[in-house]
Amino acid sequence: MGQGRASIFPPRDTEVLAPRRRGANDKAVDHVKTLRKDIRNEQLIRFATHMNKMVVGQPQAIDRLNDSFSRLIAGVHDPERPLLTMMFMGPTGVGKTETVRALAETIFGNKRAFTRVNCQEYSAHYNISKLLGSPPGYVGGEIRPLLAQENLDRHHKKALEMQSGLVSEGGSKLNRLFPPESERYLNIVLFDEIEKAHPKLWNLLLGILEDGTVVLGNNEEVDFRQSIIILTTNVGSEAMGAHLGQTNIGFSSGIDNARMDRDVEEAALRAAKKIFPFEFLNRFDDIITYHTLKEEHLYSILDILIGQIHQRSLMCAEPFLLEITDEAKARLVEAGMDIQYGARPLKRVVEKEIVTPISHYICSDQIRKGDLITVDFDEHEGELVFRKETGVTSWEELESLGPFPQDQWSKDDLGVKDDGGEKKELVEEITQVVATAGCMTGSED
Repeated sequence: MGQGRASIFPPRDTEVLAPRRRGANDKAVDHVKTLRKDIRNEQLIRFATHMNKMVVGQPQAIDRLNDSFSRLIAGVHDPERPLLTMMFMGPTGVGKTETVRALAETIFGNKRAFTRVNCQEYSAHYNISKLLGSPPGYVGGEIRPLLAQENLDRHHKKALEMQSGLVSEGGSKLNRLFPPESERYLNIVLFDEIEKAHPKLWNLLLGILEDGTVVLGNNEEVDFRQSIIILTTNVGSEAMGAHLGQTNIGFSSGIDNARMDRDVEEAALRAAKKIFPFEFLNRFDDIITYHTLKEEHLYSILDILIGQIHQRSLMCAEPFLLEITDEAKARLVEAGMDIQYGARPLKRVVEKEIVTPISHYICSDQIRKGDLITVDFDEHEGELVFRKETGVTSWEELESLGPFPQDQWSKDDLGVKDDGGEKKELVEEITQVVATAGCMTGSED
């Protein structure tokens, strides 16, 4: 009986069917490829490179910012919310605000191309009217508020006019996302030190972070859906300071540094949860905690500061060359190293120990046009010494080349990394850069 029922169905020819099934699968497999994580967009690579050059010692923050930026230029973000919403946390002086400046310079070609809301100015609730404006008929109703649409969009428009930054690069993904003819403008808004603002400003941000719009006092609607909104905060600074001030924690070992960064991050998050409402913290795409700056980071920051002094020395009334020895650099880093306050003490030391003495020497006519000033450290005296070498090069020839575009100079061009080389090589390098660029200005004696 069972055999009879079984004979009703045709036998399965496994030897014939199996090869046909495998062939179909093989054909499908031919059209399936595993995507490679190591392939990156060229614009994203340049974005990360420039950000890491500008913001020292925070690779983890730049990596996460780069991931967020990739979602932006890919166009896969939520169209009903701002493009990016992030909160930067961490100790003072570690580069939170500098990251925003670097982001603006990368996107728009100008490090000041963002709308900054200094939250210290909004500690009282009535000052919030400066952001939204007053209703018609009230005092100040004719004044345009800080968060007006035209104020947010002006930096993108200026970048298109000047053809600067990633946003103006034709054919790029970011340019296709914001084509000039669409009248959609990307903007960056920074709420600096948000913990110092009145809680009513936090409530205002709840709607902006969630819906991407806000209504001004004159009933105009401002669209934040094309905005990168960043908040910085120093909450938990006391708790972080307690960790940073502990003995045996500092620049001694990698293990200590890793534990210190982890403790600082945990202290910042605990403090943020105590101060800000949960619904406020839950609105952000990412909350990034910045790490403390280590000794090697301060040397890199010092190179940047010296590069800025090189620019100023070449653009002042008495243009001169500047060389700083490794011994002098070590002295500056030692004097400006304070783990609790980040890079700001180092900047103050550079202004006090380098810029101020040079200014006195210029005012007393000891430094003249074309001089080479070498800054060294005298171990016997325990102080920096300034030496001058005259007649190094003919600055009259350089001045005759015409106005020099300041933005062409960089620390590499000015020989910051070549302090141990011969002075002639330094002068030749600067002379070549000046001649190639088309030149610099200088007032006559």
